[in-house]
Amino acid sequence: MTTRLIPTVFAVLLAAGCAHSSNSTEALLRELDRTLDMDRTYEEYFLQRTSVLSDLLQGAKTPEQEYEIRSRLAEEYTVYSLDSTLVQLNRMRAIARLRKDPVQLAETEFALVKEYGRAGYHSDAFDILQQYPEETVPGKLKTQFFDAANFLYGEMAAYSSNATQYWRMRDRYRDSLLVYLEEGSYEWLDQKRIQAEAAREQEQALAFAMQALEISAPNSRQYARAAFFVSTYYKADRQEQIRWLTRSAIADVMCATKDYASLNDLAEILYQEKDTKRAFKYAADHCMGDALFFNGKLRPWQIAQFFPALEKAYEAQTVRSTRGMAALTAISLLLLTALAATLYFIARRQRVLVKTRLDLMAEKERVERRNVSLSAVNSALQEANKVRQEYIGLFLQNLSENISTTRKYKNHVLTYIRRGNDKYLIEEIMALPPIEEDISQFNRMFDETFINLYPDFVEKFNALLADGEEITPKGDDILTPELRVFALIKLGIVESSRIASLLHYSANTVYNYRAKIKNKARGDREQFESDVQAIE
Repeated sequence: MTTRLIPTVFAVLLAAGCAHSSNSTEALLRELDRTLDMDRTYEEYFLQRTSVLSDLLQGAKTPEQEYEIRSRLAEEYTVYSLDSTLVQLNRMRAIARLRKDPVQLAETEFALVKEYGRAGYHSDAFDILQQYPEETVPGKLKTQFFDAANFLYGEMAAYSSNATQYWRMRDRYRDSLLVYLEEGSYEWLDQKRIQAEAAREQEQALAFAMQALEISAPNSRQYARAAFFVSTYYKADRQEQIRWLTRSAIADVMCATKDYASLNDLAEILYQEKDTKRAFKYAADHCMGDALFFNGKLRPWQIAQFFPALEKAYEAQTVRSTRGMAALTAISLLLLTALAATLYFIARRQRVLVKTRLDLMAEKERVERRNVSLSAVNSALQEANKVRQEYIGLFLQNLSENISTTRKYKNHVLTYIRRGNDKYLIEEIMALPPIEEDISQFNRMFDETFINLYPDFVEKFNALLADGEEITPKGDDILTPELRVFALIKLGIVESSRIASLLHYSANTVYNYRAKIKNKARGDREQFESDVQAIE
């Protein structure tokens, strides 16, 4: 069976990401985090591909066509859903029996042996294999027969307390299989790796695994499998083992694989390395759910071996984080108290300035000249005070709402965790609105507050631009992105990095907005931002 690849653009992205991050464990883990965030996208592509095959199946005109299409569907589903794979293989078996085609029947049942073996149903797989004595298998099916027997006995040996006889049978069938495989092919290299491993020739086994990796596409199931086995030879080098497991897990996600080992092992290792938050996210948000979705019995059992300890460690970390949040809240209250004292001091200073201005108004020409200057200072102070009042009120309101929301959501999350309703909690989190809505709401709040302070800002800003270059907000927008940048400049925030951080733009975008608008200035472009700050 051939390995299906996802779009070339994803392959290029993965190859570039792995090359760039090859020497950085954390960079690779961040790449995996981004890939996991897109798992629904990759799964959707997989489902679109299988949907095309399902459509072809509806139009199949002969049993031969139906058999071939179902074979391709079984190949696609083999690491995605055990139930779906078995549906296709059982239907193929029924077609072969109906047509009385012993070759197709044997081919299908050998595929069933591998699926049952992979999922942990060893006795069912063994019963099927026993129906085919080696000497009765047709020559054209020898490869499939030896492959199925080799795979099944390997799985039985891995999970048996009396494995010696199973290893012996596995080795015999593997050696027979190698005779039928093309030398240098992926399958041949994989079996040579297993052979070298059985002979305790670790360096040779690693060499075969690396060769298999070299002939595999970076986003294929073959790449994921080869990278996983490369990781097994680096147990003495924990960082290198993590890097190879991460590469394997990235490929698994991009292939929409549900029955995998890499992410499970990676989560367990990260837990041992005290990266509890990331380990819990991998295990709870992906590993357990994917294993249950695939519906095999081995993966959930493997994950359950370390998951309770991981969950306990994560809960302890959450408690520590909660205490830290309480400390931050106390610090925030202290800062608010200091801010209130500052505002009181400013108010007192303002009253002194007003009294001084009234006294100076009684003086003649000299006093009048000074009064002009003082009036300007007073106007600026009043404007600054108004800005502070508006934005401090907005800050206090948002801070209070955030504290209440955090407290409610913490209790809500703890309730779900204590009840064991992880699935519903995940669904609820996934249903949260995207961050773009929060940014849009923030921009709307900023625009309304700013225009409340400077109702004529847009009109006076456009007066500084050349004819025909005026900027007019469209629809329900109050300010355009360009106007929003210069609104912050009007408020005294002139650094592009601070503007970009506040508005969630890139620094390059802010620089381009500033340069583009200054090129449209009616007067001196170098004086333009000072003119904006002088708008009353």
